[in-house]
Amino acid sequence: MATTHAPVSVVRPELFQKFNHVPAYEIVPISRSWLERIGHWLHRRLVRRFMRWNSESMAFLVSQLPIMFGAVAAMVRLGGFEALLKRPQSLEELAETLQVDAHSLVHILRPLLAMHFIDRDVHDIYSIGPLGREYTSQGRQPFAAWVELVDRIQVPVMSQLPDAIRAGEPLTRFVYHKTCWEVMAEHPGTCELHDIACGRWTELCVDQVAKCYDFSNVKTVIDIGGGRGAFLAAMLRAAPHVTGAVYDRQETHAAAGEMFCEKGVADRAEHLVGNFFEEVPAGRDLYTIKHVLHDWDDESVRKILSNIRQAMKPDSKLLIVEGSVDHNVAPGEIVRSLFDLHQYAATWGCSRTFDEFARLCAESGLHLQRVIPTRLIDPQIMECVPA
Repeated sequence: MATTHAPVSVVRPELFQKFNHVPAYEIVPISRSWLERIGHWLHRRLVRRFMRWNSESMAFLVSQLPIMFGAVAAMVRLGGFEALLKRPQSLEELAETLQVDAHSLVHILRPLLAMHFIDRDVHDIYSIGPLGREYTSQGRQPFAAWVELVDRIQVPVMSQLPDAIRAGEPLTRFVYHKTCWEVMAEHPGTCELHDIACGRWTELCVDQVAKCYDFSNVKTVIDIGGGRGAFLAAMLRAAPHVTGAVYDRQETHAAAGEMFCEKGVADRAEHLVGNFFEEVPAGRDLYTIKHVLHDWDDESVRKILSNIRQAMKPDSKLLIVEGSVDHNVAPGEIVRSLFDLHQYAATWGCSRTFDEFARLCAESGLHLQRVIPTRLIDPQIMECVPA
């Protein structure tokens, strides 16, 4: 059971003028040791000072980031990091392993060596470095899948970002006039890369998210757009008395079944096939929707939330588990801001502030009553009730 704290208001008076009316909500204060508080403060100060004191170096580095990303993406797609993970190799051996030209390969190895993605000894033998290891099967996070996904879908159109901003449209909609899902479906293997990347990230954070919420008054839960079922499985493990369901596309049905068996919750979990733009199964105690709303524009979000509200009982609750921008609830301002731009460029949506979520909820028949921090950089828990 999660520890509860007395809530404190986070709505400032000036925000009411900015949005005409932002419904008041509460934020549960996160308990941190004095060492954590000092560390958070020092991190913010040092990062900002480093960027100011080294503005010329930072400007040069940023100007070269597309080239650096190209080298990393090429190494991922060629299988170079995995090859060096298996065994150290000379330039000629690595070129033969990857079936590429050695004289061309050395040009991407040099910046990767300088940035410690790979290492080289006195005998000119290359090996995997600490950064490069994160892009292999031994990395905790799915960076390799994510790099390949971005390289396939986003990089080719990023040059049109200024035009999209002038037009006031998300980049994907401006360029393709399609949703990101429709675009990925046209590129073989891309949907699978997306599922791998998002599935791995979900599995890394769901247990901690689930431990932050008190399920003592919940008997049934349904995770809307829950994909392979990692978040539902985490909630069911955290609350053994609860039964639940994932509500998502047919394509995720088999993978969800495997997830439920793997996590030992198959007797309390099921996968329901449907479209949350059309309807949502009714009558559950708790509804959850994790990392879905950031993919959609405001009109679509209102439709999704309205359908959930229609399915809820008078005493049901909804947990919106999303990252949010412009807050100090958790460290990671740079990561959150970059993720916001990624969402704007890759989907029809964006990251939103807590106030924007509160407004969208109010327009959909819901009331955002409190925000529960998770200690993670990205997902926070927004608890909503029928308005």
